[in-house]
This record gives sequence, C-alpha cells and structure tokens, in this order.
Amino acid sequence: MKQNKYIKNIHLRSKEIVEQQREQQNINKSQIQLQEFDYAAKPYVDFEFIKLKNIKSIKLSDSGSRGVLFIDSENGAIVLKLSGQVSVELYLNKLAQALDIKTTQMKCLKWCDLEMQEIRNDILFAASIDEVLSHRLKQKLKVSYFEMIEYIPGLQLYYFQGERAKIIFNQERLFCLGKIIGFDIFIHNGDRFPLPIWRSVGNAYNVILKVIDEKQEDMFNFNNINLNFECLYSIDPQTILKQHDSSIQDKILNAYIEKVKKFLQDICDEIKMNESQCLETFKDFIFEQTQYKLNNNELQIIKKGILYQIQKIVQFGIENIIKIKQELLLPDSQDWMDSYNNCLNQIHIEFHEKLITVFADIINTNSEIFQTL
Repeated sequence: MKQNKYIKNIHLRSKEIVEQQREQQNINKSQIQLQEFDYAAKPYVDFEFIKLKNIKSIKLSDSGSRGVLFIDSENGAIVLKLSGQVSVELYLNKLAQALDIKTTQMKCLKWCDLEMQEIRNDILFAASIDEVLSHRLKQKLKVSYFEMIEYIPGLQLYYFQGERAKIIFNQERLFCLGKIIGFDIFIHNGDRFPLPIWRSVGNAYNVILKVIDEKQEDMFNFNNINLNFECLYSIDPQTILKQHDSSIQDKILNAYIEKVKKFLQDICDEIKMNESQCLETFKDFIFEQTQYKLNNNELQIIKKGILYQIQKIVQFGIENIIKIKQELLLPDSQDWMDSYNNCLNQIHIEFHEKLITVFADIINTNSEIFQTL
C-alpha cells in the first residue's frame, strides 16, 4: 500500500511538473495570431542591420533548394532563402547589380553573426503560436547561412494578361527584357526564358514586374489595368559551376559557346534586315504566359537590349568580375565546414572569359549596329 501511495505521489508530482513546463512554454510563446502574407506588403529596405520587429506573417514555400520564407513585420516584408549555394547566388546578385540589371538587394548572414541569431529567434518566437509551422521552421532554420533578399511586391508573367500586357510591354521594359536575356546568356541561365541556345521551356516565376502602393486584390485582378507599374526585376538566376572532371563539361560548354556565337550574329543580321526569327521560342513563351503576341518592332527592341547588355559586359571586363568574386570570399574562421568558399570557387571564371571574347568579336564584326545602341 505504501509503495502504491509512493508511486501515486510520483505520478502526481510528474503531472505537476509537466503542467508547470507547459505553462512556462505558453509564457514563452507568441500570443499574436499570424496573418496571411500580403503580397502587396511594403518591402523592408534597411539591409545594413536587419531587425524584424513584431512579425505579422510568415509564409513558408518549398521552392528553392531548402525552402523560402516570406516574412512581413512592423519594419516591412523580406524574403529569407535557405540555399545550399548562398555564395554563388550572392555573386550573381552582385554581378547583376554591377552590370545594371535590375535585381533585389541581398545579404548573407553567417552562423557567427548576432544578426542571424536574433532573426532566427524572432522568427521562431512569432511562429510558436502555430505548432506545425513552428516544428517545420525549427528544422528548416538549422543552417549555417541565411540568404536575406529584398521583397518585391509585384506580378509574375502570368498576371500580365489582356489589356495589362499592352501597357506593361512599353519600350523601356522591352529593352530591359533584352538586357536580362543578355545577362542570362553570359551566366548560362536557361531557367528563365527559352532560347535556341539551350534546352529550356522557361520559368515564368523568375521575372517580376514591381507594383507600387497597390492592394493585393487589385494586383491579382486581371481586369485592373490602372496599377502603378514600375520596372522588371530579375530574380533567382542560375549559373554553370565547374565540375571536377572537366573533360565532358568542356565539350558541352564549347558547344554552348558556338551556339551563342551563331545566335548573337543572327540577332545582328535580323536587326539589319528588320526580321525576327531567332526569338520565336521566346515570343511563343510570352504568348503562352500572357496571351499577348509581341510584334516585330517590340522584338527588335528586345534584341537591341540583348546587344546592349553584351557590350556592357565586355566594357566591364573579366578583371572586375574576378574582383567581385574575390571580395565575397570569407575568412576561414567564418566559413562553416569550408562550404561557402568551396562553392564560390566553383564559379567558372574561364567560361566567363571565353564568352567575353566571343562578345567582343561580335561587337567588332557588327560595329555599325553597336554604335547606334
């Protein structure tokens, strides 16, 4: 009887401890119910030191290699990407900015940064009211680096339909599309627009038209054409990385370079003859997404944007590209398991250099066209 009473007391005491722990956990939980993420949210702008006060919403997407978080707070909305190639993506971002491609602000937070630790704690606290989300985030956020990206309130290609397309595809934005294509050719990014130089069906998610001071319901209403459209943004570019066994890759890249050479010369020839055959796959892709058929004059503007961009790349030069890469290297003490620098060192500088030579030859051969850009 005494033993049973002792066991009963232990069970009662255990139950009391569990209840106390549960109460303490509830005290440490956020009491603010998370809202649906508002795609028209104001962007977070101060990337000097990121502080997310009073997080209002967290949207977890499984896109990207490890997932993407869309976070809205008192300070504005921001994107946290959990990438296995953060150094490469940071390099592509800095390169795009240097080459005057409209893209997002981006910042890499390291495992040893107080800034990263505080952001992780703020996110987990805000998510603690939702057990499922909290559990998923605890696993997701166990990474060495956070890729913090400027949030762009805007529309992807699919929402350019109808009368909107006529407004959106003006001369400035068409030229911008051409610049983005020129940049993609240089970094071997087939994950945006289909072209004859690569096997790709295109990815409509990787270009965004920024919309300013609008409501979410107005943004997603196809019939609403009275929006404050801004400029086109390039997001989520990819590039070719060096492989350990380079023999097969060299053959593939040499074949790509020959295709690029032909494609760029075709563009120059078509500008002279006022034709538009080499962008047929791109034209079809835009039509599939928007039901808008680009005309010959619009395609000519895009082609001039492509040529303008390759000229810009040649002027920028391989030395400055190498400098961007070198400036992103981390000290060994900050590079977790050598993962950051090893990834960065896989960037194929020699491939970039070969393409710059091809671009320069195209410019010299067709100097009369490039003088008019």
